[in-house]
Order: sequence, then C-alpha cells, then structure tokens
Amino acid sequence: MTATKEEWRQKYQEMPPLANPGKIAEAVRRLDAYRQCRQIFVSPAADLAQIRINALLDGKELIMPGPGLKEGFYLFHPYVIPFAKLAFAVSLKGLPIHGTLLRHPELSKLSISLLITEALAVDRSGHRLGDGSGFFDLACAILKQCGALTKATTILAVGTTPETAELPIDPWDVTVHGLIGAQGEFLFSSGGDLPKIDWQQLPKQRIKKVTPLWKEWEKINRN
Repeated sequence: MTATKEEWRQKYQEMPPLANPGKIAEAVRRLDAYRQCRQIFVSPAADLAQIRINALLDGKELIMPGPGLKEGFYLFHPYVIPFAKLAFAVSLKGLPIHGTLLRHPELSKLSISLLITEALAVDRSGHRLGDGSGFFDLACAILKQCGALTKATTILAVGTTPETAELPIDPWDVTVHGLIGAQGEFLFSSGGDLPKIDWQQLPKQRIKKVTPLWKEWEKINRN
C-alpha cells in the first residue's frame, strides 16, 4: 500500500533539523538561477534565513510572504537595511517593520525568476512534501494568477538528497525544479506547470482570510 502524505510527514518530522543551513545558502549563491535573478522569493522558514540575508547583500529584491499569507507579500530592497539588523528584518517578526507590504495591484508588476522554499522531502520527479499548511503552493498560485511568475521561473527546495520513492501529490501541489543541499544541487529534468488557484478546494472563509486571494476572488466575481 502506498503511504499517505501524513505517513510521510510523520517519518520526516521525526528526523533532526536541516544540517548546515549556512553551507546550503552558499550552494544557492553558486547557482546560475540565483546569480541571474533580480527578484527572489524565499519562504520565511528559519533554515532559510541566511539565503534571505545573502539575497539582500547580493543586490537582489527579496519577496517574502507574511504570516499565513493573511496580509499578502512583502518586498525588501537591497542595501537599505543596516547589516546588524538584517537577521531580524527578514524574520517573521521583522518583515512588517522593515519590509514594504505590497498592495494588490503591485503584484502584477513583479517579475520573480527564482523561488526557494523548505521541504520535508522531495522525490526525483520534483514532487515536494511540505508541512501540510499549503501556504507555499497557495502563494505560488496567487503569484501566478497575478502575473508575477512566468514559465521560466525556477522553483527550488532545500534539503539533503532526493527521496528515491515517489511521494504522493495533490493537483494543487507545486513541483520543484531542484533540491539544494550542503553538498550541492540535484536538478531535475523539469518542474511541472504551476497549478492555478483551485477555487473549488478553498472554503470562502479561508479566501476571506488571505487578502490577495480575496482580491482575486472579488475581481473574478465582479466580471
């Protein structure tokens, strides 16, 4: 019998935290997709803090989602925040203070060419197992709906080595293009097309709690 997502999560959540996040951040810095990007989205996970700090030090515009995506997305400009405050600034507590909350119309003006997120596991087809909240998948769907992502956008997860067994997926799951670890990268043949917002799977109560999602819902139902 094929293991369910929850059974996979139980297996990986009992494992120790990600080792060498600093080395992983340096591995990211060596990637062509990172060196060439102007705007980068990085999830707010603590293990990815150094990647977020490096992005600003390397002259990139950083986009982060707010807690639970409730207010939407925040933008950080490089070379603005004092070095001593960077670690706090790119944390969940610091982003409302040091980041700029993007108004909904501004999302369409973004051009994010690289997204980096955490993962409990990733298989060799690029299927990603997250923590079950679905916030990264939803963030990608919203950004795609708003025109902030393109088919050329690269999506990477951080971790160790790819899972040899195939992970279970849902239609709204985002497929990643590669897995980045302290030992280097594992790049897959291609990521899948970004899923669209699955309105049928989203209760209206949840839609109302996520500002950019609500704005898109209003736009669709107004036309």
